[in-house]
Amino acid sequence: MKTEIVLKKKYSIISYISLFIGILCFLFVFITPTRIANAGNIVGDYITIALTGVGIILSIIIMTKKTEKKGIGILSFILSSSFFIFWIITIILLFTGQINFAP
Repeated sequence: MKTEIVLKKKYSIISYISLFIGILCFLFVFITPTRIANAGNIVGDYITIALTGVGIILSIIIMTKKTEKKGIGILSFILSSSFFIFWIITIILLFTGQINFAP
């Protein structure tokens, strides 16, 4: 008779840090009162790009760990990618004529 040891998957501190960074990226890109990305300030863009990179890297680390639950990692990856999602949406709207190219 073989007994298998089943490790209980749980969330670690890296998951919560990655989720926090993802939420910050989402706020900095999409929510108007907290928007620092794409607002004409290069420092805000650099901060957002740095947070996006760190958030995506941490999300990938979370999703590749075998002892980690994947839910927060996937959510964090989506939220951290909001800078790229914003630009994809903007380019699609420009090509379809829904927004003006220049003011």
